[in-house]
Amino acid sequence: MIVQKDKDELLVDVGGKSEGVLPFRELSLAVEPKALKVGDMLEVMIHRIDEMDGTLFLSERRARALKTWEKVIEAHERDEVIEATVTQVVKGGVLVDLGMRGFVPASQIRRQPVGNLDELVGQKLRLKVIDLDHKRHRVVLSQRLVLEEELQAKKQELLDTMEVGQIREGVVVRLADFGAFVDLGGIDGLIHNSELSYARIKHPSEVVKIGDVVNVEIMKFDAEAKKVSLSLKHALPDPWDEHADKLYETNKLTAQVVKVTPNYLLVEIVPGILAMVPKGEFDPSAQFAAGQDVEVTLLTINHATRRITASIQHVADVSPEEIEALAIDDVDGLGTIGDAVRASGN
Repeated sequence: MIVQKDKDELLVDVGGKSEGVLPFRELSLAVEPKALKVGDMLEVMIHRIDEMDGTLFLSERRARALKTWEKVIEAHERDEVIEATVTQVVKGGVLVDLGMRGFVPASQIRRQPVGNLDELVGQKLRLKVIDLDHKRHRVVLSQRLVLEEELQAKKQELLDTMEVGQIREGVVVRLADFGAFVDLGGIDGLIHNSELSYARIKHPSEVVKIGDVVNVEIMKFDAEAKKVSLSLKHALPDPWDEHADKLYETNKLTAQVVKVTPNYLLVEIVPGILAMVPKGEFDPSAQFAAGQDVEVTLLTINHATRRITASIQHVADVSPEEIEALAIDDVDGLGTIGDAVRASGN
């Protein structure tokens, strides 16, 4: 107990009718000298006795360090997390106040390199002991180890609850020519370009950008390899439903050529829906190129397989009068063409 407070030292009753001197320099960083007053209790240890007059010199910081050392050893043995505040930047890392000094190498602060270490002063770190020097009472700690263990636990929890068909929220973290990588909360999944949009795209940047928060469907995953395949388009409106009013036989549309071969053309009739123009339904002598706009007539539509055939020839070859005649002749009630034409207002 403090019995007297002077300019730069305290007189402390240590029991047994003995008093000792506690210089302010022997106070730990956790103790503010100005806040101390007579009657306050402190944990101290005798670190020196004057041989001439027997004066006891006390230390609060050494007592705290000794007690802390015991706690550090216990935390190391139990693999427990210690919380400590950064007090100083030194060569190769930072010092933290554990009640004693601890050293955290710069490479052990975060999972990624730390830029300006000075910004960490005053911040609390969650640490685990990675090395002890019992002779010198020195301790080396790591926050990176704590973060990596937490990340692994989070990954495992995610894998344990993941199911094909689930819709999960994630953040786009990287783009590649073949697709976009999405962080699902500890595990990155890949959305292949073909699963980014119903429409044909050349690069994922046409649909998403880094930092976007997206809802994705789990297509498949390998729990052991921690690989996940995702789909963005499955969580978006289906263009077959969105453009149902345009998907009927004999409808004439402006489409865009996306692929040219000697035997067929592939055209996008509305965003996300393709049709094939087979050989015989386009002029083989004409020059077609990807990106070119063409007029097409829808010939057949299979909603079950989502396959559509179209014709470029019929745009010119079949007049509205002929189509209307086909509709009038459809007397069996099966008239897909007739119904479609009437629905379109032709």
